[in-house]
Amino acid sequence: MALATRLQQPAEDKSQSDITLNLPSLQFENALGDNERELQYLRKRAHALTVTSCAQATYLVAILHEARQLKSCLKNPIKRSTRILQDQSSRDPLKIGILGCGRLGSQLAHSFITYGNISPKDIKISTRRPETLEYLLNKGVDCFHDNIKLVTTSHIVFLCVLPSQVPAIADEVKPEIPQTLFLYSFASSMSTRKLRQLFGTTNVIHPEYAWDDSMETIEWDNTINVSSALENGRVVAITCPLRREKSVIATNPKLAELMIFVMVNMCTHLRLNKQDILEMIHIVIFNSMSDNRLELNDFIRKSADKDDLFPPFDLIKVLESNTAVLKRLHQYEDLYDAFISKYNQIFEDYMKIKLYSEMYKA
Repeated sequence: MALATRLQQPAEDKSQSDITLNLPSLQFENALGDNERELQYLRKRAHALTVTSCAQATYLVAILHEARQLKSCLKNPIKRSTRILQDQSSRDPLKIGILGCGRLGSQLAHSFITYGNISPKDIKISTRRPETLEYLLNKGVDCFHDNIKLVTTSHIVFLCVLPSQVPAIADEVKPEIPQTLFLYSFASSMSTRKLRQLFGTTNVIHPEYAWDDSMETIEWDNTINVSSALENGRVVAITCPLRREKSVIATNPKLAELMIFVMVNMCTHLRLNKQDILEMIHIVIFNSMSDNRLELNDFIRKSADKDDLFPPFDLIKVLESNTAVLKRLHQYEDLYDAFISKYNQIFEDYMKIKLYSEMYKA
């Protein structure tokens, strides 16, 4: 009970990065004029957008990595739990690439290592100045400046560059992009269709965010760093694409559906059959919690389709279509809640380990 109570409490930011915290005259806001103070909400929005982006990307890599570990256990479900407990090493780890490593890229890498159960050696970063990433290099992250190497050795690549840099990067890597690679773009001003045109792939994940004036009154602490924010269970909960509580940033719930189709495509690349993939989704995304499940007809409506494997799904068409998957998520509350529960669990697992460690030291 004590542990559960502590997990619900906001995390204390021990980074002490804000040395002006108790010195009002030195704080950023003190130097602002009246007109500039009216724009302070932009700081809150930018911070919320960064935290939300990191949380959602971390959730995605965590479930994809888990699925790659579980695929060899599907054939023997009775011994699945025992085998997982006995073998903690990654049998087929998710290989992650980060293209561009400014503030967002470095925060993504840290979030993946901290919360996503990703080993640093399975993360590669391509940036123009890899020597500046001393912290990540010391962790074991492979940092270099070679975009082609990045896209040809990764399962998923996160584009963390300015929109103006995307066309040149696309021209460079487009001929080398494998069919199995997923591209996750944070370039909000560039449409998903434009990204498909530039990179020549439909495996594009492009979260859609929105905000309006009514959201500016919502409380959000933009004084803490991303890692500290993700230790707060309430903050994590409102970053979920299927959340119920309003936040400073609204995410298109289609992102949740898109993540499911990403897993389907990845598992199909791994040659898992349809039924195994449906079982994988139930175990990994819904934590085997819901009595209801996603069914074959939610993905394929052609009853004459006798192929043992799913076809490769066009993620851009998924984003633009009304599929049965999202309808089922909204139709069955236990399925909806199971998705949210697993999303939160990704971050709670780290907090449990951290709190147990603190209690042990005490």
